[in-house]
Order: sequence, then structure tokens, then C-alpha cells
Amino acid sequence: MAEELSKSAPKPSSLSDYAKRQRHKSDSDHVVKKRLPPRDSKQPGDIYITNKSNFKAQLNECLKKLENGEEITLHGLGAAVSRAINLALQIEEKLKTTHVIDVTTSTLQLVDDLEPLNDSVDPLTQTRTNSSVKIRILKNIAIS
Repeated sequence: MAEELSKSAPKPSSLSDYAKRQRHKSDSDHVVKKRLPPRDSKQPGDIYITNKSNFKAQLNECLKKLENGEEITLHGLGAAVSRAINLALQIEEKLKTTHVIDVTTSTLQLVDDLEPLNDSVDPLTQTRTNSSVKIRILKNIAIS
């Protein structure tokens, strides 16, 4: 039965198929150094969400800015997308219908540097895609 499973599994036709699958991983000659993602010029209402940031502190910061009449924009990238959405839902629950939420999703091209481990290899770059979300929260004009 083990032989049947190994026969049915597709095998790459060449070495290049293996290289395509592992294009985002470092090889024995390079180390991947991820560059910081591009950011728009930071506005006063921009809040960047990461998985390392304190959720409760960011929720309080958002509520404080919204109560002062500011418009805020939450930015989440990659694994922090769900965290940014959760933060927006918590804000919506607390503020009910007094504010409007506008959500925009996109895919960003990120660039990584492949730094050589020895001098005989050239440095390289690689691109990868990552999902992102931008959530604008502003005061509902119809209610005011």
C-alpha cells in the first residue's frame, strides 16, 4: 500500500520545480533578511496593528481618538489582518451606529534581501505577496 501512495504522488519533472517551490526560503548560500513593508506617510489617525502590540491599549487609543472627533485608519498586514478586523469589530460594538467603517483589502508586494554567507556568492532579492487590510472609521454624518 505504501508503494501505491508513492506512485500516485506527483513528482517534479526537474530540479527547477524544486527551486520554484522553495523560492522564499534561504538556501545554503544565503540568509533571508526581510525588509520592512512600505508605509504611506503616517497621518495622525493612522494606527498600525501587529501581533506584538497590546490589543487593549490600541482599543483604548482608538476609542479616545474617535471620541475627540478624529478619523482613524487601522492598518493590518499578513497575520495581523484578523487582529485589525477584531479591533474594528470591538470599536463598532462599543460605538454602535455613531461611526461608519470602510474596509479595503489589498495584496502588497514585499521585497526580501538574500544576503550571502560567503564572498563567492552575489546578494539577491526576492519578492513575495502578503495580504493587507485598511479600515477607516469615521463619524457618521447622518447621526450627528
